Amino acid sequence: MFAAMIDNKALRPAVSLPASLLLLPKLPMLGFILLGLALATCLALPDAQAQTQTQTLAQAKKAEPKAAVAARPETKRIGSFTGWDAYEHTDKGAKLCYLHALPQKKEPAAAKRGEIYILVTHKPKEKIRNEVSIYFGYPLKETGPAQAVIGPTTIEMFTHQEAAWAADSATDQKLVEALRRGKTLVVKGESARGTKTTDTYDLGGFGQALQAIDKACGMGATS
Repeated sequence: MFAAMIDNKALRPAVSLPASLLLLPKLPMLGFILLGLALATCLALPDAQAQTQTQTLAQAKKAEPKAAVAARPETKRIGSFTGWDAYEHTDKGAKLCYLHALPQKKEPAAAKRGEIYILVTHKPKEKIRNEVSIYFGYPLKETGPAQAVIGPTTIEMFTHQEAAWAADSATDQKLVEALRRGKTLVVKGESARGTKTTDTYDLGGFGQALQAIDKACGMGATS
């Protein structure tokens, strides 16, 4: 069903936020609007009127989440496998599934960086499978590719801002197959200021995590 995968660089990154941020509860916007109206009204009206208005708004706010919760996006963890967390995310009926992992080793250790992680994403509705994106925690050098090294396999990845991707879906499949069979992933990049970094990921739980998102998004395992 998913033999013919498409490339669409405009859609990358597949998931622009790490799983930890996607799981933060999102309060309905209407709730904030109602709260603001209540405060403004209390300042403008006499005490009795303000109390009545605040009670009315509080009742509306209390009833609102029932409809809003069903409409807002939902992300849930479907498994954790030796450093690799598997998630599924549903928004307006469209589901995507992804893996998330942090490096076990970062060099140079003293370098000041933001969040560093790797994602592998399935987007069934768009027939995108095994899309790999790696985040470095700093702006990358524009003219230099990043490298993903798994044993004897080295794959160059194109970079943009703080992230790197495989050039096309065929390279994504090659990279994921190497991740599935390998023991460690070593990611090499260079910052816009010329600092070279090396991040090492343990691949011990990668295969199981990949199976979990394959199942969650209804995508058969690769050979």
